Amino acid sequence: MTNVENSLFEDFAKLQEEYLKITSVLAGHKIAMWEYDIPTGKCSFTDEYFHILGLKDAGISFMDIDDFYRFAAPEDILPYRIAFEKMLESDTKTSQIIVRCIGVHGEVIWLEDNFISYQKNSEGHPTKIIAYTANVTSRCEKELQIRHLEERNRKVIEALPEFIFIFDDNFFIRDVLIAPGIELLHPVEVLKGIDGRSVYSPEVSDLFIRTIHDCLKDGQLKEIEYPLDVESGRYYFQARIAPFESNKVLALIHDIGERVRRSRELVEAKQRAEEADRMKSVFLANMSHEIRTPLNAIVGFSEIIALTEDEKEKEEYLHIIQQNSNLLLQLINDILDLSRIESGKSEMCCQLTEMSSLVDEVEKVHRIKMKDGVELIVSRPDNEIWISTDRNRVTQVLFNFLSNAIKNTKKGSISLRLVIEGEWIKLSVEDTGCGISKEKLPLIFNRFEKINDFVQGTGLGLPICKSIVERLGGRIEVESKPGEGSTFDLYLPYRQDQSEKSGKYNTMNNIVHKGGRKKILVAEDVEASYLQISAFLRKEYTLLWVSNGEEAVNSFLREKPDMVLMDIRMPVMNGIQATAKIRTYSDSVPIIAVTAYACCKESEQALQAGCNEVIAKPYPLEKLKEVIEAYL
Repeated sequence: MTNVENSLFEDFAKLQEEYLKITSVLAGHKIAMWEYDIPTGKCSFTDEYFHILGLKDAGISFMDIDDFYRFAAPEDILPYRIAFEKMLESDTKTSQIIVRCIGVHGEVIWLEDNFISYQKNSEGHPTKIIAYTANVTSRCEKELQIRHLEERNRKVIEALPEFIFIFDDNFFIRDVLIAPGIELLHPVEVLKGIDGRSVYSPEVSDLFIRTIHDCLKDGQLKEIEYPLDVESGRYYFQARIAPFESNKVLALIHDIGERVRRSRELVEAKQRAEEADRMKSVFLANMSHEIRTPLNAIVGFSEIIALTEDEKEKEEYLHIIQQNSNLLLQLINDILDLSRIESGKSEMCCQLTEMSSLVDEVEKVHRIKMKDGVELIVSRPDNEIWISTDRNRVTQVLFNFLSNAIKNTKKGSISLRLVIEGEWIKLSVEDTGCGISKEKLPLIFNRFEKINDFVQGTGLGLPICKSIVERLGGRIEVESKPGEGSTFDLYLPYRQDQSEKSGKYNTMNNIVHKGGRKKILVAEDVEASYLQISAFLRKEYTLLWVSNGEEAVNSFLREKPDMVLMDIRMPVMNGIQATAKIRTYSDSVPIIAVTAYACCKESEQALQAGCNEVIAKPYPLEKLKEVIEAYL
């Protein structure tokens, strides 16, 4: 062998040694090489290629590219074909392609091919490509696992109604994780990286900082609840804080505003229930005292009258009985009013009402009730003032104001005034009585509250008045000074429309007064009620009695009375039907409905049928007499 041949042989041996070293190093990293001849499309795969890449153990072996596709994952075949063809068409023939191979037992091996051209023809075009193939299964599986974890975490975050803040130990917001579609009180891009102290109040910031430090110190989950004030109002949140990375914590934040509101509602409901229970006890105690007091006087003096022969004493005792009967009636009316208001069945019967005459009526009733040394002063316009309101309810409110004034005024005066103030009618009751302290003034419209426990009353009058006036569209205002007196102002809506007048007053003015003793037909199915009316009126009027509506119509045609007192609820034919029948014969005779069921609807029906007035039982006999005298 010549020296040249020896030299070439040695060079080849060195190259082969270097190649073995390179392939050995590559094999250690699970990298194998193969060649691709561009003109022929022939591939060169060695047995070592399949061993190094672990393909042999998986039962994977192929001769060329087309044969390789038998083992490629179906969804990877088309992407690999496209990438391989683009690599061949490029000038550099450099590319990187990742593909999965499926073993005979279903195992997945990830391969990464890196292509490099290394031999060119006479024209300078590449003719051979060497490919370095690496088994990247471990790396790809880890990346896939990471992607799966990221996807799972993303779905978990999207499913949560909460949002996540990542704080460091200096209370800076390092990141914000939030589901799509959820809006925070501050923009996310503003929150990332800022100091939490610029978002939360000093108190909440201190709470967060202490909790973060405790969490990082002991590694335990912490929970806090806190408010957050923004321009739109106050919101409430709960934060579950857990260690996250080195000096960072993860805070899962949940909106607890609804829970806080419900808790407050429960507390308020409990307080209302306790207050209602207290009020019930107060009410029962007051009722027991207030009802027994007039009853005791009525029963006691009724027995004393039977034993007394002195007429002056009898008259005095009768007066006491009458006073206490009126008081008892007022108590019962207050209780019934309260019951109707709370059940929502209290109705307003609004109709055109002349207020000057109403003030006159209230004055007549209360002038005789004034104490010695107390003057009643009444002031009202001379002209008629008409408004649409519930006459009886307004009268009830004024009666209550005046009764309270009389109770609490021992000397001086009580003034009742009617004035027009723009779009309002103002009715004022002013007294020079004991007055109300500044502390107790806000309590006077509370139910069962009494300013003076030693003055008779239930504490229901003013709350009922307030409810009535509000339902009439008005309001009540009060001014008072201890030792100087009080002023109660009742405001009612007023429109200057006097084109209509109450038919009742026109009817009264058109009645022709007859001379001699007047005849009154009493239609009443309860004999005791008739006997009461008879005892009171028989000295001045001739009374006729019938016990049902049908007899009332027949008696009216026979006797032609000057007035009819008509009970509404009677057998055979009720009072409303009987009134309508009588009106077919006469539209001028006064018919007064007298009933124990004076609800708004029934009163309206009675007036529509033709009654001139409705009086509710029980009523003071003096009031009945006033009405009769007004019509006769």
